[in-house]
Amino acid sequence: MDYRKYKCKIADYVWCVGVAAAFALAVAWLFYRSILGLLLLPFVYGYVLRVYKNYRGARQRNLLLSGFKEGMMAVAAALLAGYSMENAWKEAEHDLMMLYGKQQPIVKEFIQINSLVSMNQPLEEALTGFALRSGCEDIESFAEIFSFAKRSGGDFVAIIRTTVQRLGAKIEVEQEIQTAIAGKKFESKIMYIMPLLLLAYINFTSRGFLEPLYGNLSGVLLMTAALAVYAAAVWWSGKVMNIKV
Repeated sequence: MDYRKYKCKIADYVWCVGVAAAFALAVAWLFYRSILGLLLLPFVYGYVLRVYKNYRGARQRNLLLSGFKEGMMAVAAALLAGYSMENAWKEAEHDLMMLYGKQQPIVKEFIQINSLVSMNQPLEEALTGFALRSGCEDIESFAEIFSFAKRSGGDFVAIIRTTVQRLGAKIEVEQEIQTAIAGKKFESKIMYIMPLLLLAYINFTSRGFLEPLYGNLSGVLLMTAALAVYAAAVWWSGKVMNIKV
């Protein structure tokens, strides 16, 4: 499985189409009061799908990274108990299966790595293949260091322990950041819909107030400019809130 890009299921596409259609209908009525406003639907759908895939992909990689940290802790414990490197990964597979269940991606990856090793593929090659598909810089860095240490010899327990400490610190910092900006994210979501709600309120309560903006070229141009500013604000807010460690 390639974790660098989220692979949508049919239900994901249906959800994105529904959200995009609802938003396009709202824009068509609020900004243009014309069915022609639905011409924006393909653009809205493309944006919604991209945001959704980025969100689900990032969440998927974070879960994978968290599971990898637990796996490395299990590998280190098995090495300290006297297991060889290959057998340590098998023991870690059993520990992860007990912790997460067989259907979790990290468990499937450990199963696949151990299967490749049992077919005489070097452990470092199997790990490198997983790292390239993971989309996680930390896993890729560990795979490179592990491959170098396997060829030249090295203290694997110390390497794995350092990796676990670094991953733990990174995950903790990310959680602290998400907690700190949770309120701001909620506020930004409210601000996303406030312009639309305000426009809808004016349309319902003072319909004649906005009447000059509909059905003429100057009004269409002005509303299009307002829509462009609104879209730019939503995009910029998403960029600001996307903090990476």
